[in-house]
Amino acid sequence: MEINKSILFAVLLAIVQPVKANSLRIFTLNADDWARPRSGEVIAEFGVLRAAMSYWEKGSDTLILIRYPGEDSGEIWAAELRDWIVSLGVPSDYIMLVSGSQAPDEIKLIVGNREDIRQ
Repeated sequence: MEINKSILFAVLLAIVQPVKANSLRIFTLNADDWARPRSGEVIAEFGVLRAAMSYWEKGSDTLILIRYPGEDSGEIWAAELRDWIVSLGVPSDYIMLVSGSQAPDEIKLIVGNREDIRQ
């Protein structure tokens, strides 16, 4: 049985192509944690924010997408969170706000490179 060389080459090429890993990491901030009185010191100590910021700092061309509950209170919460993240050193053009969190009592911080976030 003769194997078509072009098919064999295509199969071999597919096998040796590197697999691109998804850069996205998801961090969840719940309403109970956010309900604590907030100050610069308190915000900097939020484990979720520290982890998200640390991951953001390691990447290149990395964004932070804030997915928040769709009602007005969710939008206010997300805007305040964005302002705190900016105060911690992330330029505002590296932060995106998107409504539609499935849980009304949490915000998802999705951190990853621009290409992965926009997919």
